[in-house]
Amino acid sequence: MSPAVTLLARKYRVRRIGRTSVAIRDLIVPFNDLLKEAGCLYGPLRSEAEQEFKNLETRGLLKLECASRDPNTILKVRLMPAAETTFFDHIGETAPNAERTNLTAIFENAAKSDVPTMFREPWQEFCRKCADSANTGASLAPCFDRTNVAQVAQILAALPRLLSWNGESFRRFASAALFGDSKVLEILQPRIEACLRGIGVEHLKNLADLGIRENPRGVIVHGPLILELPAGSLEVGHLRASVRIGVADLQLSRLTTTATRCVTIENSAMLHELAKLQSGVILASSGVDGGFAHAPIYNFLRSLPPEVDLYHFGDSDPAGFDILRHLRERTGRSMVSLHMTYRESRVSAPLSLDDSKTVERLLRSAYLTDLEKVELRKMKESGSKGAFEQESLGMPQASWPFYSA
Repeated sequence: MSPAVTLLARKYRVRRIGRTSVAIRDLIVPFNDLLKEAGCLYGPLRSEAEQEFKNLETRGLLKLECASRDPNTILKVRLMPAAETTFFDHIGETAPNAERTNLTAIFENAAKSDVPTMFREPWQEFCRKCADSANTGASLAPCFDRTNVAQVAQILAALPRLLSWNGESFRRFASAALFGDSKVLEILQPRIEACLRGIGVEHLKNLADLGIRENPRGVIVHGPLILELPAGSLEVGHLRASVRIGVADLQLSRLTTTATRCVTIENSAMLHELAKLQSGVILASSGVDGGFAHAPIYNFLRSLPPEVDLYHFGDSDPAGFDILRHLRERTGRSMVSLHMTYRESRVSAPLSLDDSKTVERLLRSAYLTDLEKVELRKMKESGSKGAFEQESLGMPQASWPFYSA
């Protein structure tokens, strides 16, 4: 088959005439432009294309507009909606109207899937809207790629099982259970999460809301901390290394300690180094393996006895100060920043546009102290982050506060 015929079919699919069910005008393409784009403008390929298009016209599958003085000179190719099914059948492809019908049926069948009662009506409404879009040729993005029907069916088969997911699981395990492959869920996650938002149930925006996470939720802790659980007590202070305490255990426990200080630490590598010192200070991560603070660490800090003084030791870049702001705002507890000063560096990364916007926002925040804002202004004036990483301070010492002023 001539590449020009295949190209004509592709053009038909992507134009309104192929994408929708309401087009009434024919697809008209200048013949030379079509041959040029298909790489058939000259030589034998052109002769073959001309002959093939004439044969298609003889079969009534398209029309050719030729020069009035030379019937052999083809000027334009016209593909009519009425000939769509027979044309695509002839070239061995599914016609766009049949694809729309098939795609619509996939969504209509998905609406009948068994989902938890709380999701049933929003799920059915979501599928109905998608079916309407599939039928009319409207966009299904960002939830689905209408040209990839197999992937659409794959996502729709997985969504009811996701809505029924029970408990917390790692993403790799959930992926293997849903798709038989531990990596598929990661690939499809943006589309699946767009579907969850499209279903429109409050507090259902991402996989984490269903209990499926890349990393487990919890708090990494070290130091003289006792978790009093219904089944007994766990003394974290007996452990030389830090340990992750899961959300469920934190919710069931009452925290007691002999320590007078607790420090949240942004980077897990720094937490590990400080844990080796056995300083008698409670050390806790500020998020999942460091990073931005999340609900478990807020709850952990709120649960500590009020006589424990709170500190935060983070990177001294805009993101680090933003974590500090977030911790203060969400916990409602007083928290002192530790070693978060602007430190000059000859090889410092420049402030990005987003960094600069964050600095401006932090300078207006009521959750940062005047002294912390002084450090942010130094950063702003220099145009760089400086030596912002915690690790740039070098080896810590066992005595409080781990580094000299």
